[in-house]
Amino acid sequence: MTLPSIPTREAPHQTVTDFIRLQTPEQSIQIGFTDQKVSGRAGLLTLAGFFHWHRFGELLARVLPHQRHSKKAIPVADLALGFLSGILAGAQKLAQVAHLRRDVMLPVLLAIQRIGSQSTFTRLFQGFTSAGPNLATFRPLWRWCLERLPSRPGGYALDLDSTRLLHEDGHQEGVAVGYTRLGTKPCLHPLLAVLEEAKLVVGFWLRPGNASCANNVVAFTLDLLANLPKWISLRLVRADSGFCLPEWLDLLEAQKLACIVVARLLKPLQRLLRRDLIWTATEVPGTEVAEVWHQEVNWAQARRVVLLRHKISDKQAAGQPREDIVTDQ
Repeated sequence: MTLPSIPTREAPHQTVTDFIRLQTPEQSIQIGFTDQKVSGRAGLLTLAGFFHWHRFGELLARVLPHQRHSKKAIPVADLALGFLSGILAGAQKLAQVAHLRRDVMLPVLLAIQRIGSQSTFTRLFQGFTSAGPNLATFRPLWRWCLERLPSRPGGYALDLDSTRLLHEDGHQEGVAVGYTRLGTKPCLHPLLAVLEEAKLVVGFWLRPGNASCANNVVAFTLDLLANLPKWISLRLVRADSGFCLPEWLDLLEAQKLACIVVARLLKPLQRLLRRDLIWTATEVPGTEVAEVWHQEVNWAQARRVVLLRHKISDKQAAGQPREDIVTDQ
């Protein structure tokens, strides 16, 4: 017995094999179909080519302090390459990096086994247990970056900063309550060194939030200078007030390095702010400059001190002047 056919408005499935051409007033767009794997992050191809060209994966395999004993474990260099790609793709959390596992083309582009999961990345970072393994990893990486910089006829400017990293939850290792611009907050208090012309971080020491600004600044600078390539010359060192120590100034003078460092506005320096100083107007409205030669009690010699005076707006302090001090040698 044959059942009667039921009419339907659905069209039969058709397989499209030819290209579709869309003609616009300015150009003709051709749309095609393929059975090959596609990726929405093919822009990372340039990054993958950079990694391959410089054999960056081999460098990571040598310096990372992790041992992977399981046969199914992802090689540590593959994990690191996947993490770096995720960060450059816009990920802000480990879970977002792990989301890239759905992209079947990304491991092929990076020539790695696969992208790690969130828990795998967590175990990766738990392998950095102390300052020794950290420096053993990142110092060769910084050196690798520096070796790709050309020498400059005038040299590079080195910026040193004792900054603050806020951590409101306070659960990270080393987080302690310290002074910040927002008051006393849970934070970290790292030392940071950057080559200004290259915009390249060349040194980073992590300190707890309650550490003094001047803690380990001399050792940090000595370690940094010792690991700079010989062809990287410094024309100038600039630093904040955390580096304004007699030992640090003596170190730079012994190395014959010109420096500009923000002075600590203590009582002896405050007494330099006299009305009889010759203040010179600058190109910045409301800012004047003066200079004196001054020697602190614990300074081996007198140094040139540049004083800057800014006028605060009438809304803040009725036009009263505020003085900042900068010293250099």
